[in-house]
Amino acid sequence: MYSRLLGIIVEIAKKKENKTKCSVKDVEKALQNCFYNRQEYINAGGYNAFCQAMMKLEEEGWLQPIKASPMNHLVPPLYEYYWIAGTKEKESYFWEDSIILMLKDELDIHHYLSLPHLQTKENLEKVMAVYRFMKTKDEHNWLKREERSLMLFGDEKFLGSNNGKSFLSRLNLNPHDLKIEPKKEKFRYAMRADFAMKSNVNVLIIEGEATFETFEYLLNVNPSKWFFGTCPDLLIYGQGSGILSRFPFIKSFISDKIATIRYSGDIDPSGLNIFYTLVTRFPQYEIQLAEELYDFMLLQEKTYPIRTQQVISESTQLHFQSYFPCLYKRIETLFVNKQRIPQEIVNFDTIALGG
Repeated sequence: MYSRLLGIIVEIAKKKENKTKCSVKDVEKALQNCFYNRQEYINAGGYNAFCQAMMKLEEEGWLQPIKASPMNHLVPPLYEYYWIAGTKEKESYFWEDSIILMLKDELDIHHYLSLPHLQTKENLEKVMAVYRFMKTKDEHNWLKREERSLMLFGDEKFLGSNNGKSFLSRLNLNPHDLKIEPKKEKFRYAMRADFAMKSNVNVLIIEGEATFETFEYLLNVNPSKWFFGTCPDLLIYGQGSGILSRFPFIKSFISDKIATIRYSGDIDPSGLNIFYTLVTRFPQYEIQLAEELYDFMLLQEKTYPIRTQQVISESTQLHFQSYFPCLYKRIETLFVNKQRIPQEIVNFDTIALGG
C-alpha cells in the first residue's frame, strides 16, 4: 500500500516545482485504481492501510496536512486536504558514485539505491555519521541509546523515534551494531500480603508507570479508597506494549490459581491496540477490560490532542464494537476529533473527588 501511494505522490510532485494542494478523497481514489477491484483494495488493508501510508509520507516530508481544512469524519480521521511537496521542497540529491562506493565499504545501502527519492542531503548526513562511526567502532565505548543518538545525530531522541527506527532498518542495522547498551527493564508488580494463600485472585495490568505507582500506594496505604471494581490482589506495571513480552512473568504467579485478569491503558488507538493484542495472543486467560477505570477517565470530561501518528487497527475496532459497543461509541467520538485521554488523569486529586 505504501509503495503504491508513494508512486502516486512522487508522480504528482515531479510535475510541479511548488507544493500542490490535493484532496484525500482524490488520492485514495487514485490509490484504489491501482488495484484490480475494491475487494482487492480492502484485502490489502483498505482505508486503515491508506491512513498508515499517508502518515508515513507525512513523516517523510512528502505530505503536509492543511490544518485549516476539516477532518473527513472517518476512523482514523485524516484532514480533507494536504500539500504535496514540489520538486523545490522535496529535491532528491542523487548521491555521487564515489560516495556510494565509499558507503558500500561499511554499510548496506541497497534501500537507498533502489529508492532514489531517499537520496537526500539530510539522509546522506545521517548515513555519513553512521559510516564514520562504523569505521572507528572499536574505539567507542558502549553507550545508552539517547547518548549515542546525540553523539551521531545531535538529537538524543532520534534513535528512539519511529523515523530513527526506520532509518536503522533501511541500513539493516540494530542498536547492538551501534554499541548501544540494552535497556535494563525490571518487571514491576505489587502483591497483596495474602496473595499466596488465595486460590482465586484478581490481577490488574496498568499501562502507565505513574498510574501504577498511584495504585500501588493506594492499595498499600488505603485500600478502602479503591472503587474501580474488584480490588486487585496483584497489580502489574505493563509499560505500554512491553506487557506483551512480560506476560510470562505473570503466568508464573498465577500458574496454580484461578485468575481474573483485567487491563487498563490510555484511551487512544495505541492503548486499545495493546489490549486487543493481549486478548488474542493469550486467549486462554480471557483477559478483560477494566471498564470501571475507562468510565472514570471519561467522566473527567478532559481530553488531550493525539500528537503522535496512531492508528487503531481494524481488528481492534471490530473487537471493541462487538464486546464494548457503548464504551466504544464514546471513545470513537474522541478519535474522530483526534483526541485522547491519558491514563494519568487517574490520580490522587481525581480519586479524592470520586470522579
